[in-house]
Amino acid sequence: MQTLERTDLERRVLEIIPSAVIVRDLAGRILWWNGGAERLYGWTADAAHGHVTHRLFSTAFVDGGTLAEQTAALERDGHWDGTVQHLTATGRLVTVLSRQVVHRPDQILEINTDVTAARAAQEALALNEQRFRAQFLESPVGQAIRALDGTLIAVNRALAGMLGRRPEEVAGRNVDDEILHPDVRPVMHQEVARLFAGEADSYTHEAQMRHADGHWVDVEATVSLVRTAEQRPRHLIVVVSDISARRAAERARDQAAAALAGRNAELEAADRFKLDMIGMLGHEINNPLQSIIGYTDLLAAEMDPGTPHGRLIGIVNRQAERLDEIVREVLAMVSLDTGDIEAVRERLSLRAELARALEAADQRDVPILGPDASVLFHPAHLQQVVVNLLSNAAKYAGGASALRIEPAGDRVRLRVEDHGPGVPAEFRPRLFERLARADQTAGTVRGTGLGLYIVRSLAQANHGDVRHEPHPDGGSVFVVEADTAPSAAAPPSATAPPPSAAPPSAAPGRAVAGGGCQKTIVQPSRAPWSAV
Repeated sequence: MQTLERTDLERRVLEIIPSAVIVRDLAGRILWWNGGAERLYGWTADAAHGHVTHRLFSTAFVDGGTLAEQTAALERDGHWDGTVQHLTATGRLVTVLSRQVVHRPDQILEINTDVTAARAAQEALALNEQRFRAQFLESPVGQAIRALDGTLIAVNRALAGMLGRRPEEVAGRNVDDEILHPDVRPVMHQEVARLFAGEADSYTHEAQMRHADGHWVDVEATVSLVRTAEQRPRHLIVVVSDISARRAAERARDQAAAALAGRNAELEAADRFKLDMIGMLGHEINNPLQSIIGYTDLLAAEMDPGTPHGRLIGIVNRQAERLDEIVREVLAMVSLDTGDIEAVRERLSLRAELARALEAADQRDVPILGPDASVLFHPAHLQQVVVNLLSNAAKYAGGASALRIEPAGDRVRLRVEDHGPGVPAEFRPRLFERLARADQTAGTVRGTGLGLYIVRSLAQANHGDVRHEPHPDGGSVFVVEADTAPSAAAPPSATAPPPSAAPPSAAPGRAVAGGGCQKTIVQPSRAPWSAV
């Protein structure tokens, strides 16, 4: 129930965001997108699924840059921001402000906000300014002759039209008292004083001039001083250009950027709230649940399971254990998502750890093949990985057929083999994703779809990994790779991960060798987390 509620909450939060929200893998393939993406691009989620974004959208980088540079920024910084142009399903080109962050080790979260109109306004502004420069050479522009006391001696048609008047309606007015915005006057007086003093020949400033209908026109004015033959100030020449369109475009750009930042903040806050709520609920449920399990264990030991009361106690106990499994997997998922996993790796005998896991999983008859090997792994994490894979084999394949150890230089491979029906080919790409379950078994085998996600996350937190291979004789093989531990005679520094090892950001947890504290929640006398 919690998983369904959590999934529904995520979906609702993402669907109310008007921007296009896209989840894609590191190769650019679309895994999911919201209704905002459907509205912007015209493709349904089903139609877009699996396609590479830059190919589906024919991505063009508006402000320069390349796809390789974008990928490098995501790998280096964990995020990328920029403006790109995309092609929609209808053939329309849209310009978007794109914010991309590394959502998981294997996924990118992309939020695209449509700024086509603002971009068009900017492009129109640039075109208008080009035309203005050409017209400046060939025809009159906004110009005025201004007396030293501020009276406009003469105004051309361009400037008069800028103010919504005829030239004769503007001439004779005092620019300080009737046309210029009061906030600009002090600065203008200071600059004119510099001209009078001979400190400059001209100056350019931005100002607002009153239009005939009362609104303020954004202008850029260049003012030059004309002197008499005796070098005394005579009058001022003012050349004025209207920059209202540029100001409007800048405001539109700033508003779009602010809106994108606000939506990103809302999304991040919603995600933090979601994880906090899941973690809080999990811990609050866990305390009374352990009491229920403990009491039902005691009652079951004292009752005949063949009696009605004994059967009921058994049912309660099994359901409580099932709920305990779900709670533990959800808490594990939250810890992985929030980065609260610190793997303190130790030198372990792999054969001894496998024997412990077989004992814990009550599968002592599964053979352990191959020579023993020493690995670097957090003990509880290794137990959880193996127990989860054994439980997975028991649920879906009738049990594991063998555990095989294969040393491979500075790595060790553990192969968990079974002779079950195998994993459907269409499901294999999603096998290690969170909440992933195959359609063929979802209705018959109980599970949350978190077990293999936890297995891979814990393996990666310990500088390892896990993958699936079809068994040559039918069934499945899950291959866990880990670092080989140095010999016991090696100095302590030799246990540190090599420089080529994946950095902490490459996995949900932060793996370190040596001492330190371990943040994973592990219940006493029970497995660190429940099996698949």
